[in-house]
Amino acid sequence: MENIVFYGTRGSSSLTSEKYIEFGGATTCVMLSLGETNIMVDCGSGISNAVEDLKDIDELHLFVSHSHIDHIGGIPTLFSAFENKKLHVWGKSFGGVNIKESIGRIMNQSLWPVRADTYKNVEFHEINGDILLNGITIKNMDSNHPGGCSVFRFDYNDKSIVTCFDFCHLNGYKEKLLEFAKGAKTLIYDGCLSENDIEVKKNWGHSTPEKGAEIGKELGCEEVIITHFGVFDDDELTEWEEKIKKDYPFVSFARSGQRKDELKKMVDLGTLLSTEKDNDKLLTKIVDAMMDITGADGGTLYLLEGKSLEFKVLITKSKNAKLIRKDEPLNIPAVDINGKNVCAASAREKKLINIPDCYSETNYDFSGTFKYDSTNNYHTESVLVIPMIDEYDDVVGVLQLINATNSAGKIVPFRKQDEDILMAISNQASMAIVNSSYSQKINDLLYGFVKVMSVGIDERTPYNANHTRNMVKFADKFFDFQENCDGKYKVDSKSRREILMSIWLHDIGKILTPIDIMNKDTRLGELIKNIENRFERRKLLNMLFLANGTITKGEYESLEVKLSEQLELILQINKAGFLSDDLKEKLDLLSKETYTEVDGTNQPVITSEEYYQLSIVKGTLNAEERIIMQGHVSLTQKFLSQLNFPKYYDNIPSYAGNHHEFLNGTGYPNHLTEKDLPWPCRLITVCDIFEALIAKDRPYKKPMPIEKAFFILYDMADKGQLDIDIIKEFEKSNAWVD
Repeated sequence: MENIVFYGTRGSSSLTSEKYIEFGGATTCVMLSLGETNIMVDCGSGISNAVEDLKDIDELHLFVSHSHIDHIGGIPTLFSAFENKKLHVWGKSFGGVNIKESIGRIMNQSLWPVRADTYKNVEFHEINGDILLNGITIKNMDSNHPGGCSVFRFDYNDKSIVTCFDFCHLNGYKEKLLEFAKGAKTLIYDGCLSENDIEVKKNWGHSTPEKGAEIGKELGCEEVIITHFGVFDDDELTEWEEKIKKDYPFVSFARSGQRKDELKKMVDLGTLLSTEKDNDKLLTKIVDAMMDITGADGGTLYLLEGKSLEFKVLITKSKNAKLIRKDEPLNIPAVDINGKNVCAASAREKKLINIPDCYSETNYDFSGTFKYDSTNNYHTESVLVIPMIDEYDDVVGVLQLINATNSAGKIVPFRKQDEDILMAISNQASMAIVNSSYSQKINDLLYGFVKVMSVGIDERTPYNANHTRNMVKFADKFFDFQENCDGKYKVDSKSRREILMSIWLHDIGKILTPIDIMNKDTRLGELIKNIENRFERRKLLNMLFLANGTITKGEYESLEVKLSEQLELILQINKAGFLSDDLKEKLDLLSKETYTEVDGTNQPVITSEEYYQLSIVKGTLNAEERIIMQGHVSLTQKFLSQLNFPKYYDNIPSYAGNHHEFLNGTGYPNHLTEKDLPWPCRLITVCDIFEALIAKDRPYKKPMPIEKAFFILYDMADKGQLDIDIIKEFEKSNAWVD
């Protein structure tokens, strides 16, 4: 297994201000763990960050690039920390001085009280060529740094790591490095200077992050890690790194004390915090990521609700346990914010608390932890509690990490050098949680508003009250079916929400459709009253004509029968779902019939307007009314196009506004064709037609049997209007079944 730890990342001299916490202020010291072999490259003041890790190592190989003080100034500390263990020091002679002499010069009694030759466990090795060490091939090339310096290449299995400290790319050395590092997967590169600095410091023997990125790209490296920074603070380096990553995403800047895999985890966590919108997934991934970064065995996340810390996520790796509170609370008590519990104290005081051994701790109440240990055969030792604070300095919650472990699996205290970066990540995570919560609430509010609007529009007419709700139910069940069978129309939660919201909004244009057209349940509509009044008048006229002798009793009875038959025919046609040829023929004959008025004039039984309305072949709307009714689609498109939908809802205007378009271009209002209609549009169209066919709340028609409704859908597909594949999948889903 290959791993890299950056204990020191600075060049020239150490920096101790709080402005240099994240990237570190200690000078160069890097550890490579290649298989079972531990190799340290250079030993500047960063060795102080390595002391704890060195306790678990029995043999170490130190490769020294050169003898400048920022690269060997930590060697006295290393010798002392590694006493009685096997230590190999490898270096090349520069200026006639070998590595043993160089170290001896700083460890003489005028500069250091203990001489180098006091440590009998240290073995010095002169580098004269390639080295083979436990399956690792180490090569070197000379850098162009004043006083001399080595660039090292470590080849192990199929990995090649090149450490390029104190290197300048000028004077042909870039080309030499490209040849030396050919095929390398990882390039650790000197980023001491800025592009402006290099112009005036050409002879200083250093390079720039930009040049490292460029060389890494030419080499085809999987990663380039910039280190050996000059006097640039955390803000400057963060901005610099972000700028370079836009063009070279494989480049990262080393953070002191952070392992290479931890750097990747931190980058991945940053990406997660900016992209994950599902709150439960976000909380779980935050705990997972923080546990990975610290090597913790357990993690618990609480969110502050009122005066209590409410449990949300609990993970214990060694127990293979993961609990997530969703809508219903689990049987884990809340933590009183005013209590002595360590999480309560962290939240109340807004501070990170690092406890090496909770069983020896007396300042906080760990009774709950001890009870958990005894019940679950567990032993809690090291504890790190991090408050989660948002941009308004309000506590959002608390993250508690349990039992940090080292590479050997032994429980150890959480590292002090991790605290600041963990606090920064925690604060960033808290803002992501707040944003996710706000986003969820805004989504729910928007969805609720759309639903209310849609229901209000449907209920403008009692003949359409359940239309949209039924369509949403059909689509929702259709997606459940696709999810369960891993079907071709399976969608994620965002896409499902977008399509369902499109259905809720598909008839929003009806808000401006005249109510008399919306509510027109017969062909004649309000005109039926005129006919009923006319027929009542005709009855009275017949009675008058009989009384004054104008007609005989037999004629009167004949007229009454005829009048009754005519009215029955009108009422039949008025409510017929479809005007058959037989009814149309009778209507045409009726339109020529007249009756005699009191003044002796002949008047039509039905007016031309009434004949026009009764002549409607299908449905209850005439051509002009149908155009007005169909206009709701154009109005829907117009309304929705005015709204600036967020990215994950930006298809709503298209989905909702095209639900009356057909694949063959015979739909309306824009006569779109198959290439213009994505499958969600086609699904909404199928749901819309199917619901209209089987609807039970339309007084002008009876609900159609399911079999006949699908017969019509398939017939429309045969005519090129509907998507037959979606109809088949919809039929399989049984989405209409309660």
